[in-house]
Amino acid sequence: MEDTLVLIASLASLASTIAYGAHLRRFGDRSARFGLVGLGIGGVFTVAALCVRAAGGRLGLDAVTAFLVLSALLAAVWVIRGRTAKLPLIGAFVAPVVTMLTYAVHVFDRESGLVRPGEIALITPIHVAFSLAGFVAFGVAAMGSAAEVVQEYRLKTKRFRLTDSGWSLARVERASRLALIVAFPLYSIGVALGVIWFARGNAEAVTRHAIMASASWVLFGLVLYARLAFGLKGRRAALLTLSAFGCSLFVVLLSTLRVSG
Repeated sequence: MEDTLVLIASLASLASTIAYGAHLRRFGDRSARFGLVGLGIGGVFTVAALCVRAAGGRLGLDAVTAFLVLSALLAAVWVIRGRTAKLPLIGAFVAPVVTMLTYAVHVFDRESGLVRPGEIALITPIHVAFSLAGFVAFGVAAMGSAAEVVQEYRLKTKRFRLTDSGWSLARVERASRLALIVAFPLYSIGVALGVIWFARGNAEAVTRHAIMASASWVLFGLVLYARLAFGLKGRRAALLTLSAFGCSLFVVLLSTLRVSG
């Protein structure tokens, strides 16, 4: 029952993410309202999952509970705040985080019986270290990309003057590109070690983890290549970077659940 509720919460948050994605394309208020509703529904089902977890005596100081509580709080705060927010696209950053938090819990519950050979445990800390280092650097790129989207939104909707910010779009793009250049080789090593980790276990049980890790690596490779080879910039480059970061966020969250579990 709990796993089903978490899955529904994840799907509702995913629908919210898609709606906010449409909002980022045209900055339309209608899609932002749909996103807010989806996030609210996801929050309700997350709270229901927490109630079921508490009724079963499984509500404690563990990572799964922490992820669910954080997800519910993020959804609740934004649903309350989002109705009157002057910058509705912030929901476009909240919704993917809530989606990945709940989906990571769902996948972890499905793979909780996964056992790895002893020698693979030696790879795990190195894999985690490189993946985390790359993820942090990608986080810097994602923050730059988010800043690009916010700046463009404010410019197009005339909600601030250029003098309000000391960082120009050009400087933000350069910082994001540099962070990608630093992050990609680190994350590549982490993914390569992860391939070994996956290959020694039950492949069927880790398919979603492997797919998301591979997807994030491919997306980061594409956005880096597009930026360097074709000079891709602006909102399209930013959204591609944020999509890749969302996939890598799921990988890190699921790895955190496994390490803590």
